[in-house]
Amino acid sequence: MKVDRARLQAEITDITRRYAEAGYFPSASVLAFDAHEFLAAACVGEAREDSLFDLASLTKIATAAQVLNLIRAGRISLESTLSDVLPGISADPFLNARAGEIPFRRLLTHTSSLPAWYPFYTTGEADFFAALRIALTHTEPSEGVEYSDLNFMLLGKVLETLQGKPLARCLREDLAEPLGLGQICYHPDAGLPVVPSCYGNPIEMDMCAQRGLSYSGFRPVDQPVAGTVNDGNAHYYFHDEAGHAGVFADAAALARLCQFFMNTDDPLLLAAQEEQPGAPGRGLGFQTGISYPHGCGHTGFTGTGIYFSRTHGVGVISLTNRLFYPYENPMQTWEFRRALQEAVFALAAQP
Repeated sequence: MKVDRARLQAEITDITRRYAEAGYFPSASVLAFDAHEFLAAACVGEAREDSLFDLASLTKIATAAQVLNLIRAGRISLESTLSDVLPGISADPFLNARAGEIPFRRLLTHTSSLPAWYPFYTTGEADFFAALRIALTHTEPSEGVEYSDLNFMLLGKVLETLQGKPLARCLREDLAEPLGLGQICYHPDAGLPVVPSCYGNPIEMDMCAQRGLSYSGFRPVDQPVAGTVNDGNAHYYFHDEAGHAGVFADAAALARLCQFFMNTDDPLLLAAQEEQPGAPGRGLGFQTGISYPHGCGHTGFTGTGIYFSRTHGVGVISLTNRLFYPYENPMQTWEFRRALQEAVFALAAQP
């Protein structure tokens, strides 16, 4: 099927402009691609095609890709457990009992029993494992699929431990450079075109208040945030470098990462894109299901999303800054992403 690129360009540009005008986000960068090429791009607001966005939980895909590569290299397996790798878990009786036997498979599929979220920054100067103990003491184990930032905080610690270097170097040396991804990093340089992501953390302030927790270090809610991470745990506790959030990238870097998965023949990387047994809607890092027709993807809280279908050879990156409205409740962007996916699938998917 020959793609009508001009029509595809017009469609995604129209969709992106309409949703921006409707107040879903002030800026966006969109990129449609197939398994080998970029097909069409659209930008609105402050965004350019090379603009970097705060990826929020799309960071988890970068983390998952690195973990999967360590498994492929035989360093660990899907059934390796946290106590096998992290002395901070195995040496602590409470943590070892609560989390030590969790295998990496369950972390990647969000079936670990760990809680969805806890504000680590409210634990003061506690190191990670002491803070984790506090978090798990105040939360009950979950059952089934429970989407959890803690899963990928721990996978980030696994990467740092096994590779013997900080996450920023892991990302650069073990993923971005080998795959030729381009602009994807922690701690973006001030000279890069970074789109502002938010005004402080009013949502997390409310979440802490609802739990009876306090924190005095929140950023002002009337000042824009650009170049540092929106996610509170990633920013305040992990200093903008964590396994669950903290990565910035442009649309092209994410499209190249998707193309890597679209072109691989490795059985583990193929399985990562498919729903796993006992984990409805979850691959190994990726999300599956009706939001990702014939494929997989992931989203980020700041308004970011990836989608691709290996079967039909098509995908789309949607990067927005939906939180960049002071004193307003942000709108969800799932309708926007679905409209883009349907348009790209209709005009560019291979039969």
